Amino acid sequence: MEHDWLRRAYDAGAHSLSAQAESVKEDTPESDFTEAIRKAANEDWYRWYSAVGGVPRSVYPAASAKFVEGYAKRSGKYLGHLLTIPTVRTVAAIVTVMNEKGTIAGVIQQLERLPLHELIFVVNGSTDDSFEIIRNQSRAAILHYPHPLGHDVGRAIGAKFAESELLLFLDGDFAIPAENLIPFIQAIEQGMDIALNNIDPYIGLFHRRDSVTRAKEFLNRSLQRADLGSNSLTAVPHMMTKLAAERIGYSNLAVPPKAQAVAVEQRMKIGAPASIDVISANRLRDLNVGNGNKTARMIIGDHIEAIQLALKARGSRLTFPDGIRKRL
Repeated sequence: MEHDWLRRAYDAGAHSLSAQAESVKEDTPESDFTEAIRKAANEDWYRWYSAVGGVPRSVYPAASAKFVEGYAKRSGKYLGHLLTIPTVRTVAAIVTVMNEKGTIAGVIQQLERLPLHELIFVVNGSTDDSFEIIRNQSRAAILHYPHPLGHDVGRAIGAKFAESELLLFLDGDFAIPAENLIPFIQAIEQGMDIALNNIDPYIGLFHRRDSVTRAKEFLNRSLQRADLGSNSLTAVPHMMTKLAAERIGYSNLAVPPKAQAVAVEQRMKIGAPASIDVISANRLRDLNVGNGNKTARMIIGDHIEAIQLALKARGSRLTFPDGIRKRL
């Protein structure tokens, strides 16, 4: 089965060179030439991908690699380690960065494998060489702030700055293989407004969960979205359409639980299509270590704000029945 998909993908790449790719002139500046070829290759990939009804998730990365191999052989044009994506809509990756000089190069390396329309780094409060590394190793847009903004505010700023149709949010403290981001793009392409990272497999039994995790689950249950478990816009990676971000409001995006409550109230399509273990990979800092640490208190406060919004919209009982007391 897998071998058949790989053969078909290679043949498709070798026979689907579009007029757009042929029209890219050899005297185009190298960086623009490469970007144009990658975009053309992705459009041809998506045309074939759609025609065959999609590619099974288990073989997607290998099939993409075979398509690119066939495409490069047919065109004679170098595509590097391109990983084609299942959309022709424009995609922006928005990455918050604060003192990530040890990891940011790996983040850039993975994201530049994707045919992104925009790569946006929100560098805030950094005192190391993160800014210089990004500037020297990529063509990304850099939004630089000398003082710390926090991940949430940084993401909201990046979302407002982005022009792309789809927004992918990540942090700069660890690199996620590009292959692991494909399910989020697939989910949005198939109709989701917001695609969350499913961290439920990594949080253990209820009695072992911390207060932040319990707050996330309580909010989802209060919003009648128990199916979302403990999954939240607080965690990366996640993805949404630009239209969803606009409807939620950029000021609300700066408070992820509140943004999630707004999205649910607006009946947006929200799911958690993939699981990436960001818990064990999360970088330990002074602000997020220990019981009742500053970061945990902030996140719980954000959830209280979201619950207040839900109370205003749904009433004092939220979704919980009042079946015990008999009122006069």
